[in-house]
Amino acid sequence: MIPYKQLSLADFFTDCQNKFDNDKYEFLSLLNEAINLDEIVPASFIFHFHAATGRPRRHLLYPMLRALLLQLIFSIPTTSLLIIFLKYSQELRDFCGFDIVPDA
Repeated sequence: MIPYKQLSLADFFTDCQNKFDNDKYEFLSLLNEAINLDEIVPASFIFHFHAATGRPRRHLLYPMLRALLLQLIFSIPTTSLLIIFLKYSQELRDFCGFDIVPDA
């Protein structure tokens, strides 16, 4: 018989903390699987973001939201510092879905 181990929230937190500290790319792939922006972002917000008013947008909504999410997770204090991180990290650009890093 296989002994079962009950997982706790502390086990999940410890595992995520270890991935965050030791393997950033694995942490980002885990984050990508866990967060479904389609469930979080209301359809009305998506329609307003893509509305044809003013200048056309260079970047899509979800890559921008993922970048802002990274800014919160990694405690990046300013948008200009976030842009620098995105310029120098291919993993962060891949997670966000940017081909070109947005400007300020």
